[in-house]
Amino acid sequence: MQGDAAPVYRRGKYWLDKLRREDGAERSPRWYVFWYDPTARREASASTGTEDVDQAILALDRRYLSDKDEAPAFCYACGQPLASAEAYLLTDAIADYRLEHGDLKDSSDSIQARLKHVLDFLDAEEERGGTFGIETSCAVSCGTPFIAAFRAWSKDQPVTWKNKKGEITASRPRAAATTEESVLQVAAALNHAADADPPRSERRPIYRPLPRKQVSRPRRVRVDVPVLADMVAYAAEADKKRGSLHAFIVASLCTVARPDSVVDICVAPDREQWYPGAAELDLNPFGRAQTNKYRPIIPVVPVLGEWLAAEFAAYQRLDQSARIGAGYLVNYYGRSVLDVDRAWSTMLAGLKLPKGREWKPYLMRHSLATILRNRGVAKWDLEGFMGHDVTGSTEVYAIGRFATVARALTDILGEIELRAPGALRRKCAEVALPGSLPQEVKMTG
Repeated sequence: MQGDAAPVYRRGKYWLDKLRREDGAERSPRWYVFWYDPTARREASASTGTEDVDQAILALDRRYLSDKDEAPAFCYACGQPLASAEAYLLTDAIADYRLEHGDLKDSSDSIQARLKHVLDFLDAEEERGGTFGIETSCAVSCGTPFIAAFRAWSKDQPVTWKNKKGEITASRPRAAATTEESVLQVAAALNHAADADPPRSERRPIYRPLPRKQVSRPRRVRVDVPVLADMVAYAAEADKKRGSLHAFIVASLCTVARPDSVVDICVAPDREQWYPGAAELDLNPFGRAQTNKYRPIIPVVPVLGEWLAAEFAAYQRLDQSARIGAGYLVNYYGRSVLDVDRAWSTMLAGLKLPKGREWKPYLMRHSLATILRNRGVAKWDLEGFMGHDVTGSTEVYAIGRFATVARALTDILGEIELRAPGALRRKCAEVALPGSLPQEVKMTG
């Protein structure tokens, strides 16, 4: 092995390190995968092609899993290949789950964050000399003592946000529901190990995440039509470069959709969400698999129809080469955005509204759902429009008109128009704004 220091990462016969000279100096900034070649009777190595340690670890995991001579687990003491929950480490189960399943999902970022929280727990246990550490096996992690210790530790760990330098810029107490998301994800990783072919573990977790109703605090904050009108008026204010926020708020009002669905609305033909004159909008673009957070097909109210038509006209005016990645209703200088959180926070401050967990962009969906329900829309219409209770075959064959919801939304939009005349109309430029901008994915506010 290169040097005497412990490798950064190891699985089976493979370990990760830098290629070094005789004096220990690095020959290259890239990471290399090393292993002992018994035929040549010497160490062999292969470059991962990256300086990023996380990407290098994934490269080692891929090599390990593609090696037919390596077992799903490897005994470090005797060198014999094994395949059991006693020998297969939880860290390996998490790595394999991410590589073979989690990183291929649309929700890969969320999966990675939830599992990282579990790995942080193992590191913390290792540092304090606790019962569980990086050598924790799947057999141990499938038991209730492990998950009880994880829950107790997680309760005291705040949720943090970091900037590009890795500095913590914000934090909040961790909700019990956030902990249970990690419980759900580690259980999925352990079940993935048992379902592998051949199985890497013969054990499955004997615990389940606590029901969301038991650990989630109901969101009680709602706003009424006058506040919604103030939001639209703020976003539509001239010469303020609030186009993304304006589009997001109007689209949210017209669709009652989740924020991630709203920023995903696109008029590009290959997305197959909407075409000129269409009476419906498919919130789920072509090629995207439906998840538990179902995205329905909904009717297009007139206000939204005008916005979609204007965006499509702008899309059509682009050169063919410029149409790639264009056509998103919520965009920043012609490019799609992940969210409008920063612009939203700036708006809350500008309108002197509170900030906090319950005042995030989800407030639009929750408030509109409450207003619609209290105005007596049909229960089936509201559930279908919001993508709830859609497990039956009816949704496959019958596109709902959701007439009571559409009428109520039209009334709400009319009331907003009276309070903020013209604010619902699309005022931002109908083409990508000129100028060369850095690759940004969020509004700056």
